[in-house]
Amino acid sequence: MTAGKETLSFMTAGRYFIFVLVLAIAGFGSPAFSSGFKITFINPGGDGSFWGEVSKTMAAAAGDLDIDLEILNANRRPYAMEKLLQERLDRGDLPDYFVLVNELQEGTRLAKMLRQKPVKILFLLNTLSAYQMQVVLQEPGIENQLVASIIPDNETAGYEMAKSLISAARSLHSASPVLRVLALTGDESTPAALDREQGMLRGLAEEDNLELLRAIPVEWSSALAYARAKNYLARTTVDAIWAANDDIALAAGKAAAELGLVPGKDIALVGLNWSRPGMYAVSTGALAMSHGGHFFAGAWAAVMLYDFHHSSSQYSAIAPGKAGSAVVNFKMSAITPENVGKYLEKLGDGDWSKIDFAQFSKVITGHTGYDFSAQAILNAAGN
Repeated sequence: MTAGKETLSFMTAGRYFIFVLVLAIAGFGSPAFSSGFKITFINPGGDGSFWGEVSKTMAAAAGDLDIDLEILNANRRPYAMEKLLQERLDRGDLPDYFVLVNELQEGTRLAKMLRQKPVKILFLLNTLSAYQMQVVLQEPGIENQLVASIIPDNETAGYEMAKSLISAARSLHSASPVLRVLALTGDESTPAALDREQGMLRGLAEEDNLELLRAIPVEWSSALAYARAKNYLARTTVDAIWAANDDIALAAGKAAAELGLVPGKDIALVGLNWSRPGMYAVSTGALAMSHGGHFFAGAWAAVMLYDFHHSSSQYSAIAPGKAGSAVVNFKMSAITPENVGKYLEKLGDGDWSKIDFAQFSKVITGHTGYDFSAQAILNAAGN
């Protein structure tokens, strides 16, 4: 991704930023920082698992970039994002930016709630569909509020997971004439889930001597994944399980183990998230792969909004094209048995404060493009 040049004359990198961590905002349980400008993130999840890591990386980057950050957690409750947003609007003293997620297709309603407010909007991880964007842009003036969307390449991740899964399964079941694959998908409406599933289907369609038994939605729930996997495995022979994330994969592995199957020996599994349990499962062979790194999107949102806010040519700080409609894609990376040791060593503790997120900013570094690769993250994590 490339963009125009930004001016650096108004700052001196290395002295401009002061990390000030203060107590959580009363009643909201979110971190706040000394303000250069303000962001409110409406998190569809909570402090645990994937969405918790999104918040943590965003908070770490906000600390490095002197951003006043507020995080409001919906904890996956239906329509809770809308309720939180309305309550935040009622409180007044609005932030400069709202970071929203089109989880369960709620993005249109969230964006409409902000129309004609003195704020700008960034969509994170799950963006508006083309149709939803058309609907939102019918609101007068809202095109000037939309900054961009930052999303990972979920389709490619789903594809690469499928390929890794089949390779591992063929090693385990070299004598089997047909590999029998079960897919445990996220949900049936969230863009990330649909893109991941589409990539999985593309990857499996390229393989011979393979049968996709079923693709079962588990609503991102490890408990539901465990129950549905155990029910299916108890009555059907399965050689491999493609799972939409690490929690789902590990829950399926638990179900398999309780039925006498050894994950990584009798049945192959893959997941996604770079979760610490997922990385450890890769290191033991229980998972063939954990794709991911996309929880760093929280940090990338802070970095790119910093550049947008401080650039002399604001929109070019994020991406070329028409404001609001641009989508900034970044690729995820695979943690495999070959590289898991390096990831555990540098990232296994989940301490994102050791990463200098200021070095990812184009405004600060003068770089013309963003490098959000896994190698760049490892380099920023130090020795």
